[in-house]
Amino acid sequence: MFRPFLFLPLVLAPAMAPLLGSDDAATEPRMVDLNVVALDSHGAPVTDLTRDDFRVTDNGKPQAIAFFRHRDSAAELIPQLAPGEFSNRTAANVPRATLILFDLLNEKFGTRGTTANNLIQDLQALESPDYVYLYILTVNGQLFPVHGLPGAEGETRPPNGGPWTHNAKAMIDQALKDTLSVRDPLIVQDVEYRARLTFAALDALAGQLASVPGRKCIVWLSDGVPIALGPRRSDSGDFVDFTPLLRQMGEAMDRSAVSIYSVRTIMLGSPDNIDGAGYDGEASLQTLDTFAQLTGGRPDAGKDAGAAVRQALIDMRTSYQIGFYPPPNAWDDKFHKLRIVCSRKNVRIQAKNGYYAWREPPGTHSNDAMLAALSTRFDAAEIGLRARLAPDSKTHTLAVEAHVDAHDVVLVHQGDAYNGQLRVALAGLAVGARPRSSPPVPLNLHFSAQERDRALQEGIGFQQDVNVSDDIGAVRVIVYDRNSEAIGSVTIPISAAMRAKPN
Repeated sequence: MFRPFLFLPLVLAPAMAPLLGSDDAATEPRMVDLNVVALDSHGAPVTDLTRDDFRVTDNGKPQAIAFFRHRDSAAELIPQLAPGEFSNRTAANVPRATLILFDLLNEKFGTRGTTANNLIQDLQALESPDYVYLYILTVNGQLFPVHGLPGAEGETRPPNGGPWTHNAKAMIDQALKDTLSVRDPLIVQDVEYRARLTFAALDALAGQLASVPGRKCIVWLSDGVPIALGPRRSDSGDFVDFTPLLRQMGEAMDRSAVSIYSVRTIMLGSPDNIDGAGYDGEASLQTLDTFAQLTGGRPDAGKDAGAAVRQALIDMRTSYQIGFYPPPNAWDDKFHKLRIVCSRKNVRIQAKNGYYAWREPPGTHSNDAMLAALSTRFDAAEIGLRARLAPDSKTHTLAVEAHVDAHDVVLVHQGDAYNGQLRVALAGLAVGARPRSSPPVPLNLHFSAQERDRALQEGIGFQQDVNVSDDIGAVRVIVYDRNSEAIGSVTIPISAAMRAKPN
């Protein structure tokens, strides 16, 4: 029988431990979740494919598709909220995002002006710049929002309303004046340091984009970074392998559903270094393609930023979500090559070309995702949530009542049931203090077809009693889908009325 609420024994207390909880993930299969774009011979999206049209191989071995869903970029419906309810999807939400990263840190000095001029022309020519954003990666490795995601600190907004791209020249010119300061000598001399700054910036952008639901793209205008440094180019004289950072970045992009569309800005035939810092131009350009392939984006677009942005906007209109379960012994700490093909003729598939099959302690991904959701001021909206706090007059505590949008989680059809693997945590937020969070708790779903249909209509509900200390001003509800690695959070402020003791 469908239960409208599930009661989970979690408590928020002043002395709560950090988010280090464990779950029963060791006994549950791990899904590889893929976002697949299908295009016809003209580059237009193909929207009518079915599960039977796809074939997936992992290191050459055919895989059974356990989950299949067609994703459409239609705007998310804003839920109707009951009194006192809060949602991570409101009219102010960003439903999708294409983010352009103008990479000054890794671009040759002589091409910056040309790249800026081309970028201005490309932006001004965009027919619909809604939900297109622009950041600069400065020469000192900082992210600078020219037209940033809502709430970005220091961003520049057009003065007279209208599409921001109408003011692109003035905005970019001013941003370049603000950011082209003297470069830190350490960045000039230390190639390894510069590469690490680049990976950190991409990780930070993935974290910011996690608050945007659906698929996102980063159009990266860069000369690229190396994946490895040989002894002659390493300050330490040792071989430096950036594969762990590449893995970390790939997982961050995966978790936030972000693809990289690379655009090389270095001119062919130019010197194979960047400002004398020792980057191998050929290897760095190949890295751009590696980043795109690892995240399911589009490889090098040949210096045409406008074409890359337009293609990203097209590719985001519709895509397919495909999931499969590798056998337990396939998690072998190695890189696995993926191949996704379509049986229909003249259909080109775009998806990531592999993944790292790392053996990890149970609950590692859940914990990492929860910590990421706590580290930002904004709520993540990959999974839709609505929730409220209700005082309990009998126990003098508060109860969190929440609903998860079932359309946003993976429910695998197995036999007569639809099964899901969710993790839930609550966090108390206080001004000037670190969040205090409960450990993630498994919320494993086993629905009949009727229960699944009802969940799609009403949401997946759960309720938790919480005790909060006086310094906590809000409670954040976090839900993580272990199958798709999607995450959602919603923050509920605690009003004075909720704290009032009954007479």
